[in-house]
Amino acid sequence: MSRKRREVRLSRPGKVFVGLTLALGFSAVNTGNNVLFLLVSMMLAIMVLSGFVAIGNLWRVHAAVLPGQIFTAGEQGDLLLRIYNPRPWPLWLLELRLGDAQCTLTRVGARQQALVALPWHPPLRGQPPLPPLRMGSAFPFAFVWRGLHLTVESADQPWVAPTAGEPSLLPADLGQQEAEGGEPGGSGDLLWVRERLPGEGLGAVVWRRVDWSLGAQGELRLPTREREEAGQRRILLDWEDAALQHWPVEQRLQILRAALDIALERGWAWQLRMPGGMITGRGRSGLDQALLLLAQQPPLPIFREVEQRAPLPLGLRMAGQWLRRLPHPGRGG
Repeated sequence: MSRKRREVRLSRPGKVFVGLTLALGFSAVNTGNNVLFLLVSMMLAIMVLSGFVAIGNLWRVHAAVLPGQIFTAGEQGDLLLRIYNPRPWPLWLLELRLGDAQCTLTRVGARQQALVALPWHPPLRGQPPLPPLRMGSAFPFAFVWRGLHLTVESADQPWVAPTAGEPSLLPADLGQQEAEGGEPGGSGDLLWVRERLPGEGLGAVVWRRVDWSLGAQGELRLPTREREEAGQRRILLDWEDAALQHWPVEQRLQILRAALDIALERGWAWQLRMPGGMITGRGRSGLDQALLLLAQQPPLPIFREVEQRAPLPLGLRMAGQWLRRLPHPGRGG
């Protein structure tokens, strides 16, 4: 993360302190009181000391966004940042701001690091830009806030996965669609419902026999226990599925995300096939890679930030209206 520009401003207590210092300074000049001069000098020294200490408090402090973070569009999540203090003395009262959200670290020890979570509500899928990220400190007297505007590197920019839409399309069963997954060798094939886990006995794996020559009637389901059925279900989420072709890109991604959430909720094994790759998992295993494929699917939405301009004062608006009423030389009278 690179530093963009610096920012120095007075806090509300700092403004009160400056006003009080000016008032005492005028009183000292008018009265010639040595005690007031001494008091004003001490207050000015405190202001200067506060500024220098704030500079030293931020010196060589590193802040970086943790890479590999994935959010969901339209849902608030926590953006994680790592703060590292390489100096031999501690860091005090560090303030981090992400847009309107802020978080304060009371202390970071010498040559130590800390994690900070800032809430972020991404508006859409892809890689929307982060709000302005600032790091600053008002230590020690909270009179002067001195900070840095931070720029997030493109490699650390978080990805945003699509939100789950209505599950209008239920995923297909891999055991019914993929004959090559069971190594078929004729008209009648034994297809496993799920792969054998390492160290698992053969009696725990449920098999079924399918006679393809008889069509749907040739499927013979062996008796299974109810507690095994949830773990044996395996669903296929295919981007090129014929039932998805008439949907736009964003709606298609939302349907796949909804089906993936159903598989996670029910504990099914799943396989996601996208143009960018294929991910197979069970439960939350492989979920981050699957969400990354959904987030990176082109074309990415274009983020359009609305330009907000401050309204003109009333006097300027009235003057503009009066000038528009005047006759112009180019117009015919």
